[in-house]
Amino acid sequence: MPIKENTLILDGYTLTLEELMKAGTDLSIKVEIDDKNWPKIRDCRDLVDKWANEERCIYGVNTSCGGLVDHLLPKERDNDFQKNLVRSVTTQVGEPFEDTLVRKFMIARANSLCRGFSGIKEKNLRIYLDMINNHVFPVIPRKGSLGTSGDLGPLGCIASVAFGEWKAKYNGKVMPGKEAMEAAGVELMFLNAKEGLSLINGTSGMVGLACTVITEAKNTLKNSDIIAAFAIETLMGRINPFDVRVHAQKYHPGQYATAMNLTKLLTGSDLAIDEQELSLTLQAVLKKHEGIAVADIPVEDAYSIRCTPQFVGPTKEAVAHAEEVLLRELNSSNDNPLIFTEWDTFIHNGHFHGQPISFAMDCLGIAMINLGVVSDRRIDRFMDEHHSTGLPPFLCKGDTGVRMGLMGGQFMTTSLVAENRTLAIPASIQSITSTADFQDIVSFGLIAGRKARKIVENTNHILSFELMCAAQAADLRGIEKLSPAGKIMHAAVRETLPYLDHDKVYIDHMEELKARIESGEFVERVEKEIGELLIVHEKE
Repeated sequence: MPIKENTLILDGYTLTLEELMKAGTDLSIKVEIDDKNWPKIRDCRDLVDKWANEERCIYGVNTSCGGLVDHLLPKERDNDFQKNLVRSVTTQVGEPFEDTLVRKFMIARANSLCRGFSGIKEKNLRIYLDMINNHVFPVIPRKGSLGTSGDLGPLGCIASVAFGEWKAKYNGKVMPGKEAMEAAGVELMFLNAKEGLSLINGTSGMVGLACTVITEAKNTLKNSDIIAAFAIETLMGRINPFDVRVHAQKYHPGQYATAMNLTKLLTGSDLAIDEQELSLTLQAVLKKHEGIAVADIPVEDAYSIRCTPQFVGPTKEAVAHAEEVLLRELNSSNDNPLIFTEWDTFIHNGHFHGQPISFAMDCLGIAMINLGVVSDRRIDRFMDEHHSTGLPPFLCKGDTGVRMGLMGGQFMTTSLVAENRTLAIPASIQSITSTADFQDIVSFGLIAGRKARKIVENTNHILSFELMCAAQAADLRGIEKLSPAGKIMHAAVRETLPYLDHDKVYIDHMEELKARIESGEFVERVEKEIGELLIVHEKE
């Protein structure tokens, strides 16, 4: 449900990606659970307590877990076991995730638990909310999760802090978990039957990461269309191939949306070419010469310009599909076993498995590589005087040869295209058996999400250099000839660096442009002028 009065109310069914992103990054937003959910949460816990007292044989209630599932445990040892379960799986390594991402993990977990199928006590779920709202950030190293039985390691880092162990960041300082909880004024959890399992046995880590990747990818897609249009007009590309009348005849929603965006972005340009007018010009050339004539400009553009909607459109659809998958997962009960109060029963299951997320992230990552590929191809046209319709080699006008112009920037973009291709190897097919063959088919969903996020980041680096090239070409062509969107982008780039009439190291400028791409600033400025840019088009 919408964030109102700076409060996000979770009900387990209606949380959107946008709400998760906003609440995850804006620490002033308080997270609560809908009052209507608490009775079912309490009823669910009552059933678990009843079964635990009866010593019903239920996974994680009075049995051990994983490769020790055949060990039956007495009720009086439930707290010892639940804490040991959390301790044993908390084995992540590497650089920790950023605090805002940890907060997203926790909000996603709370949203799943509040559905009332997991059996956590009301008191402990309220403590979980207190950790979120009082800004206790458990330290979660980013490597080591199988992504099956959920994100055991990442969520274990959170759960161990909840009962006073491991370590957390509070007020910007890393300290032992118990100290962080005390400093924040948050009570420690006491875990009973199934509660440790409920806290760790879900997909909330990879969900929080994947939702972040999708949000970042959608921003990159909009920036890609803006920068593509800027490049197309400064390369004097043709506008007609983006006519939506053409794309209605081969309707794909991402392709159609890209064509619509490019048409809007190029409207008003005196540099982009109308091929109808070009056809008449070439007709005059043909009539003037007897026999074969060679025109100064071809009748059609290369594929990296003309086929931008067909090439980028499938990427948009992959991102849209990933968003559908993650929205379902975000609003799900994704642990085992599930407690059904309405039928007074429990059912063992495999909802903790991250394969839907892993596969969606692999597909998204592979699709996003396309953006860097086509951007690098347009960059190559800026570099090559034979393919740029009159621009100097490497966009270097004056003292050419002594000066190298923007030649070196393409080294970076080509390298990152190659790096992205190495990252395209899917994680979702890499299953390796573990836990004495108990977890014998795993998803590696967190790996898939981390890879996809790196691909998006690399793509933003590539786009930053294409943006530099287009701005340099605009100065050479005449900025007064640009479209309104092109003028916005040219002015924006010139806020970061001037027209380059001498060679210099421009690493910092590329980094700043990349950061501005990631901030969404360019999208906001252009959309204010021309209207919203589409990811996919919903056919009427």
